[in-house]
Amino acid sequence: MECHFCNHDVDRFENQFDISPKLYHCPVCGNVKMTGEAADDFEGENFKDEEKNIISISVRNDYENRGRKPPEKPLSLNDLHQYIKQYVPLDPLEKINNALLILDKASRTKGQKIIVPVEVNFPYYHCHDSEELESILGLIEQEGYIFVSGGAPNEEVWITAKGYEKLREIKKLRIDSKKCFVAMWFNPGEMGRVYEKAIKPAIEYREDDSSEPRFKAIKIDNVEHVNDINDEIIATIRRSRFMVCDLTGYRGGVYFEAGFAYGLGLPVIYTCRKDWTKEQILRSKDRKKIKELYDENMKPLRVRKEGVHFDLAHRNRVEWEEDKLDEFKVKLENRIKAVII
Repeated sequence: MECHFCNHDVDRFENQFDISPKLYHCPVCGNVKMTGEAADDFEGENFKDEEKNIISISVRNDYENRGRKPPEKPLSLNDLHQYIKQYVPLDPLEKINNALLILDKASRTKGQKIIVPVEVNFPYYHCHDSEELESILGLIEQEGYIFVSGGAPNEEVWITAKGYEKLREIKKLRIDSKKCFVAMWFNPGEMGRVYEKAIKPAIEYREDDSSEPRFKAIKIDNVEHVNDINDEIIATIRRSRFMVCDLTGYRGGVYFEAGFAYGLGLPVIYTCRKDWTKEQILRSKDRKKIKELYDENMKPLRVRKEGVHFDLAHRNRVEWEEDKLDEFKVKLENRIKAVII
């Protein structure tokens, strides 16, 4: 059988492809897990080739970010459309920098030969096909950052001394930045209090009473700008040292911002209100479960509190409760000191 997204031959997982959810391993996309509905109705959605490629890039990078572990929850059709809606392509220079960082990550020792299977690894490098990845590697070689031997399907790559100088420059730009982008639900009530009383002071802690804040918290609704807000978000993330991402509220924009930061290789520290970490069925005032509502066509709609989305459910989080914000501030500050400093 072929992968839904890239049409590459895939491996089956213990006959699980005949039941729901559909689960398989693709050499190009990684581990793919879809709901039965998404798998059955995928062709009927008429995704364009460019859209399929975006899904492939997103799924493969999720797979790599999970440490190549299988996903916990299956992709729905809505998830696939969200990948397309929220995808932001890297420009050529960002692809070059990103490729160098991936190559550096793949080498256990400095100067080690790195095997790059271009025919299956191109989505990981945010490329549309193997030819684009070969071109990106060629551009990096022209700059003297790598030496390439052989050709497809397996390129042999060595990072040069000049390449390590470039890597130091890339990493230094991020280290020198004092900005921390905060991705969270724009809710002036509870979430506004959490930001002002815990998240912002945890990020802007001082080494001593007289020093400047170690970092500067940037929340986009608090920034004066004349640009399109999406352009401003992307530009600010690119200029940031790291991100604090609060997952409370299941906000699509927050997941988009976290995914874009991951694509750039930025550290992301996750937080979430404790009761939002697990999916919950909602209840009425008399404590009865509200299982369904109906839309205008009398189609049943399941009502639930979503909880943390499957892609990030396994990631370490700093959880908080509204009546324990002082405790949350201390935990978040300690996490920043441990991970970023």
